[in-house]
Amino acid sequence: MQPSTNAPLKVLTPQFAERLRTFNSAARDLQRMGIRLHRIEPNDNRLTISPEDGQRLVSLQRAWGYQRHGTAGSTRYSAQFMGVEIVWSEPISYRDYATPRDLSFH
Repeated sequence: MQPSTNAPLKVLTPQFAERLRTFNSAARDLQRMGIRLHRIEPNDNRLTISPEDGQRLVSLQRAWGYQRHGTAGSTRYSAQFMGVEIVWSEPISYRDYATPRDLSFH
């Protein structure tokens, strides 16, 4: 059986190429800012960074759409940077619960 040469395969469609360009540009800009990328997920358009770097981007107003989601044992944060989702997680601190409080009813 002969392979068909009538329809060339296109894995890198124009839309995917543009999305990949945006993703790579955002990753490079973060690295130029001294931000270490902990996880790179181009298929999900997501970059994972440290909690300190995430808070720095938010405080410098370089990220928008900031969201916080509580999960079991940690808080997951997400924001947008140049059209790419950036995420980071922080463990829930036991300090919030370490101080005894008067929970009695009066």
